[in-house]
Amino acid sequence: MADAGLVAAEDPWAALAAASGKARVDWLLGLGSNPSAPDELVLELFDMPTNWHKLSFLYSRNARPSIVEAAINHPDRKIRLVAAESGNLTAEQWDRLTATFTDGMTLRLLAELREDMAFAQPWPHRGVGIDRPPHRDAAPPCTAAEIATWAQEAEDILPEQHTYALWWVAALHDDPDAMRQLAAHPNLLIRRSVARARHLPPEVVDRLGRDEDRIVHLFLSESCDDTPAEVLLGVWSWWSGSFSFPGRPRNHPNFPNTGLLKYADDPDPHWRLLALADEASTPELVDRFAADPEFDVRLEAARDPRISPAALVHLLLEERLATSAARNPSIPVPVMRSMIGLARDAAGPRD
Repeated sequence: MADAGLVAAEDPWAALAAASGKARVDWLLGLGSNPSAPDELVLELFDMPTNWHKLSFLYSRNARPSIVEAAINHPDRKIRLVAAESGNLTAEQWDRLTATFTDGMTLRLLAELREDMAFAQPWPHRGVGIDRPPHRDAAPPCTAAEIATWAQEAEDILPEQHTYALWWVAALHDDPDAMRQLAAHPNLLIRRSVARARHLPPEVVDRLGRDEDRIVHLFLSESCDDTPAEVLLGVWSWWSGSFSFPGRPRNHPNFPNTGLLKYADDPDPHWRLLALADEASTPELVDRFAADPEFDVRLEAARDPRISPAALVHLLLEERLATSAARNPSIPVPVMRSMIGLARDAAGPRD
């Protein structure tokens, strides 16, 4: 199939016509969350065959309100149900979406789903990595003496235990004196809970940054915007990231953006890919990394908007990287449209 967007053999984008069916369909998952894709292009994805395309971009925390709204109003019930499952609806949108269904079974399922999602955030201090309070009206300790008593009664944990921050410590995160008091506590769960604060007094950050427990350092890097660069690099040395805190510690505001080019030839790919985060890195280095033998390094290059079209096409053709490469904002919109056409050919008729 000749495509108007892939204009000539000398155009590097023309090579996309050689992509496998799987790579073409996987592009759709990336294009849906590509920041350069206009709304009308993303909306085209709603009309792709549903057995191939799961509209996963609707589940993103950064899903565009206009796209979520379009999903709520879509004539296809399957797409409206994806919107319901996304967790991105306001109360008013829930009401309107529910009103589009009439069968009792779906209405019961939607009511249960809405209740579950409402309960997942029942309390203002319930954030990622923080445990639920025992009930909606639970109140934390108020005085230093009460805080000491509650801390004394807190469960002791082993360093290898998976933990959430205690709800009552999270309720005190905005109280500097409480954080100073609790950061010095011998109970490891208490200190980990303090490390989940968005902001902490400098002396508390310093104390926790020297804590013997590396999970305290991890929680600081994930949650606390005041964590210093040396702690973040320390966490980077052993932590590869999580879905709960995507991008951390790399996307932390204090993660260094200088002095990283020295890692460009590091034998460890986990350190090598850091070179692209250096403000002095070049498009040539991005293209070099696009051909790196290690998958994680190529993935880093696939996300970089400085990559050349030829290098990006190479990654778009790689099935393992097709989705990530399709999120690259440097892809021209006409090429995105051509990619959707190629994917439609591979997916077949809509069910």
